[in-house]
Amino acid sequence: MDDSSFDPAHHPVPTPPRRRALLFGSAQTGWRWPVAARSALTFGLPALIVLATGHQQQASIVALGAFSVLYGETRAYRMRWRVVLLAGVGFLTAAALGAVIGARESELGQAGAGIIGVAALSVVALVTSYVMVATRAGPPGMFFFVLVCAVATRMAAAGVSVPIIVGYTALGVLSSVLVSMTPMLRDARAPEKTAVAMALRAVETYVECRRAGKPSAAQRHAAGAALHSAWATVHDAGLPVREPDSEIVRTLLAAHRQFIGISDAAPDILDAPVPMTRPTVGQRLSRSLTIRSHAATTALRTLAAAVIAGGISVLLGLGRPDWAVITAVLVLNLGPDRIVGTVRAAHRVGGTVIGLMIFAVLHALAPSGLVLILLLMALMFLTDLFVVRNYGIAVVFITPLALLIGGALGGPILVPVRDRLIETSVGALVAVAAMWVIVPRAHRHDLRWNESRVLRVAADLVETLRTKPPGEPATMRLRRDLQFELVGNHLSGVAAYRDEPAWTRAQWPRHAEIGRIGYDLLAQCWLTPTKQLIADPDDLARQIIRMTAPR
Repeated sequence: MDDSSFDPAHHPVPTPPRRRALLFGSAQTGWRWPVAARSALTFGLPALIVLATGHQQQASIVALGAFSVLYGETRAYRMRWRVVLLAGVGFLTAAALGAVIGARESELGQAGAGIIGVAALSVVALVTSYVMVATRAGPPGMFFFVLVCAVATRMAAAGVSVPIIVGYTALGVLSSVLVSMTPMLRDARAPEKTAVAMALRAVETYVECRRAGKPSAAQRHAAGAALHSAWATVHDAGLPVREPDSEIVRTLLAAHRQFIGISDAAPDILDAPVPMTRPTVGQRLSRSLTIRSHAATTALRTLAAAVIAGGISVLLGLGRPDWAVITAVLVLNLGPDRIVGTVRAAHRVGGTVIGLMIFAVLHALAPSGLVLILLLMALMFLTDLFVVRNYGIAVVFITPLALLIGGALGGPILVPVRDRLIETSVGALVAVAAMWVIVPRAHRHDLRWNESRVLRVAADLVETLRTKPPGEPATMRLRRDLQFELVGNHLSGVAAYRDEPAWTRAQWPRHAEIGRIGYDLLAQCWLTPTKQLIADPDDLARQIIRMTAPR
């Protein structure tokens, strides 16, 4: 397959989403009924047991660890429990930190406790935002870690001891690990089958366009990214090592060959080794340790927004500066572009208004015991059902959920509701401002940095291919890294166009050409017999050098 003759018309700039669609529409991800049900059961089952032993207050604390089940949902079961457990360790750390600060609130005073609480939440936001974006962990991102730290602070300030908070959070983590694995009883290979099916659909769409003479750079990327994700899932399951001849592996290999354009009549290249899994977590984290990366910019903006929003709330004497921090973090979660971030801010404010109304009604009803646990289960179910589809709707349920878990029932209602609304508005405005003021041209830096990463890895791969066949371990690692960089390159292009369409439109021909070179190089590796050297590496090197020349 040679895509070097692609017509530029087949490489158009991405179409930005309409603001109205972002505001009122839903992401086409399908309904997450089973996932939402597991989320509710993860909290509900241990909470009901704790309640039955006569510990009503402790029952709600389980929710802090139960959020762990939201992570690792698409991972193979062999890896899923580890991801959920790792997230659980993060929630335990956040809960312990918040509890220790909350326990000293009486000593520090409201202002002092507020300042230290904002500082702690800002650190949690800084670390989790960088890790989530650098590793491309995807939704739900960093938000729940900050939420758990804030809620634990309020619980401890209300008199709940630190060991109790940490202990019952750990119970929620344990429940998350167990419940997250229950679908395995029905189909132990479901995640791998789902990932392969998604890759097949993406490849078929691209191949149909290619046959029609209208290959699209966006569709080529979508197919390549889907294959990359599917291979990672298959590797997570251990299939290439344990069951290399399984139907799942053979199906994915066939799809990859179809993507490249390899004929079944070419037996000398049908024995190519399967692609490697994603780069390690350490490699992904170290890769982004530069201010030019999207992960670093997101972490910087999140830290600044959290400190400023929380600081303003402290200066205004509001009761929950953490609420402003939580809002800022939610808006900046996973580093959105300005369009998505602004819409998310509107979702946060609008959803909070409705959520506070719901909370006011619940406050008047004063649910307790079994009714309160069932209500929290329902709110967790609805939160997870909508968190990927529409943030605004999810926030409607997140707001009363956070307040109820934090023990906000009882006492006056008007002032707390007013303050939560002010804090939410402060957090949303600061977060939007952060996207425009802090490193305002971050999208330019990120685009150029990702392009340079693609070219650097491509150049290393070509040099290695001069002396080593495509199937050698060193070559396979570089092929894996190049695919990972190509995904980042595409994402940076989409984000840059949304942030600054005119500038990105001028950069797009070069950006698309870099992507084409990268994918053509990977295709050439597949088309070369495993034990032979690649043909004409000089031509590939010239193409890379041409793109690295000063503009």
